[in-house]
Amino acid sequence: METPHRPHGPARFAAFAPVPELDTVAYDRLAREVRGLLGIDLTQYKPAQVWRRVNGFATARGLPDPDALVAKARHDSVLRQAFLDMLTINVSEFFRNPEAWQMLADRYLKPMLHNQLMVRIWSAGCSLGYEPFTLAMLSREIAPTVTVRILATDLDDTTLSRARNATYTEAQMAGVSEARRAHFFRRDGDKWEVKPELAAMVTFRRHDLLKDACDKAFDVICCRNVVIYFTEPAKADLYTRFCDSLRPGGVLFLGATESIPNVRQLGLEPAGLTFYKRPG
Repeated sequence: METPHRPHGPARFAAFAPVPELDTVAYDRLAREVRGLLGIDLTQYKPAQVWRRVNGFATARGLPDPDALVAKARHDSVLRQAFLDMLTINVSEFFRNPEAWQMLADRYLKPMLHNQLMVRIWSAGCSLGYEPFTLAMLSREIAPTVTVRILATDLDDTTLSRARNATYTEAQMAGVSEARRAHFFRRDGDKWEVKPELAAMVTFRRHDLLKDACDKAFDVICCRNVVIYFTEPAKADLYTRFCDSLRPGGVLFLGATESIPNVRQLGLEPAGLTFYKRPG
């Protein structure tokens, strides 16, 4: 699992506030409210970690507890979206942990792109599109003419809408070199737009990792820092389904410090730091 970004703004200071012990009755109430308000099933998440994050989030916004947060979020669309972003961890950037991306390119993408007519990749939990467009850039640098199809999914419709827009601020472009900016983006005022030929490689779709069926026959699945608050049974079920969604020889790419216990029981095998492979 990669080291999560340090919170910005008020949430940064909330990290220092005392966190109340888990109140199971209040947590069950929160889970019911969140399911109705945001469509997220918190029973699949680790209660203690979620309780800590939700209380910190509420405190940072001057609210006394999760009940007050939910009540306000019902009528405040901006707060509701921020609440959803916090729960689904919509934090990422282009080429996050570049050494891991280089390993993906050298060890896995190059052989696939040099030996196959088409490569299929799934960015599971794509957030604002940094990950799928990073995958698209790497693929084009390795093999400019090979067909590459990238499915990018996320739970949050608002985030997906922003990802489809494929436009980023100067700050959001921090991980993109000048050469890549010139090759894959075009400047539009103070923003950067992904060029149409790169954007055409990516299909964005809403998908709930905890309950929706998964497509099959992927060469690579990227799911980085998305499931860190899932319960262990929920993770095991998801990793098993990821295995089923990979073609034999396909690769699962996780965050830098994420690991899968009892990995072979789930049908996968270790294939280097943060990488797991479906045998075949």
